[in-house]
Parts: sequence; structure tokens; C-alpha cells
Amino acid sequence: MNFILGGYYIITPAVRPDYMDKQLIPDTVLSVSECICDFHPETTVLWSSSNEEKRIYAEQLNISQDTYVEIEKWIEDKFEAGIFGFPQVFSTIELAREFLSKFLSHLSDYKIIGIGLTEERVEEFIEYEESLNKQEENLYGIEKLLINRIPIEEKDSKIMGYEVLGFESGTFHSYLCNGLEKDFNKHFKFTLNQNGLIPSLEEANRYCDYSNDDDLGTEPVLWLPWAIFEYSK
Repeated sequence: MNFILGGYYIITPAVRPDYMDKQLIPDTVLSVSECICDFHPETTVLWSSSNEEKRIYAEQLNISQDTYVEIEKWIEDKFEAGIFGFPQVFSTIELAREFLSKFLSHLSDYKIIGIGLTEERVEEFIEYEESLNKQEENLYGIEKLLINRIPIEEKDSKIMGYEVLGFESGTFHSYLCNGLEKDFNKHFKFTLNQNGLIPSLEEANRYCDYSNDDDLGTEPVLWLPWAIFEYSK
């Protein structure tokens, strides 16, 4: 099956929060929602006016202030070149690996992932976003990639599974943020694979149909089944 690229990310998996059902969700969670996992680089810090936030972020990454300044400059250059998208989207797997090699090679608890949609779902995504009457200059990195319909890179990768995600303001809500694993388990035969992700596209589509019910009370977003690929470092 062919998937269209929504971006490459560097993510640190998280310890399962207390609000998630421990009978259904593994101890460690990999999600494309910033509400759950940490993303690198954290551009809200890089482009912040707070020197204290930047100092704390450098400490968290265990890097010097000089290296932190280099990261800011590198990201700004790649953003201006149009190959790094806001808020933290690498447009190629090579770019993500370059960032890791230059700045975060001392860390070990991260994953390089890519996310993608089927071509049919890309059309649905674009139509939904166009209905919001956005201006082209205000598009986020994910939107720009999907509009260009670039196939996701499958070399040196493995598909890990699927996550039900709703896109809003450049980032994602996850079904997990809404406790929907409990609903899925009640109405369907809900299980996750060894990666803690939905095993098949068929199941993910079924969960999306359920999540897009206006009466459910989730965020007013379009829930779609995103394929998650992991890449070698």
C-alpha cells in the first residue's frame, strides 16, 4: 500500500499517563501527539523570547549553550530554505538524521518516525483543511507536504502500525488524549500490536469512523488513520 508523506519526526516515547487504561495501553507510549510525547527540536522554545525556557531546554537535552545556539541557527536556516516545516516537521529522513547526528547523538531514548496517509485520505484531509479557508502562506509543514503528495520513504524503515489522529493548529490530537481506547474496547475488538499501535488500516479506519461522530464530544477535528513508520538511526 502506498502512503503520502505527512512528515518525519524525532520523538521520545512517554511513560503511560495515569488517565490511560493500563489494561489496554502498554507501559511505554509512542504517539504523534505532543500532549503525550516530546518532540525534538521543540520549536516553541527555540522561537520563544524566554531565555530561561531556552536554558532549561538545553539542560534537558544535556547540551551546552553554544550547541543550543547552533541548533537555533540550523533550524532557522532549514526553515528559511523550506525544508523544515513549522512546528517541527522534517521534510526528508536525511534531514532528520543530520539533525540527530549534529546535535543529539548522545541521546538514546528517541525514535525517528515518519507518518503518512493513503492517497484517498489525503484528499479528505486537504478538502477538510480547505473548508477552513486558510491562506496558503499560513499552511503548516504537514499540510504543505501532503499537498505536494510526496510518497513516504520506505527504505531502511518498518511500518509500526497506525494511530487515530486529529490535526489542529499544526499538531495532533490522539485518540489516546480523549480516552477513546475505552470506547473502542467497548464497541469493537480493540487490541494494540507489540509497538503499542493499531495493527491494521482496516481497524484504524473503523475507529476513525466512530471518532468522527459529532455526538461523541471529542475535539472538532477530522480523525484520520495515520500510518507510523520507524527509521534506522
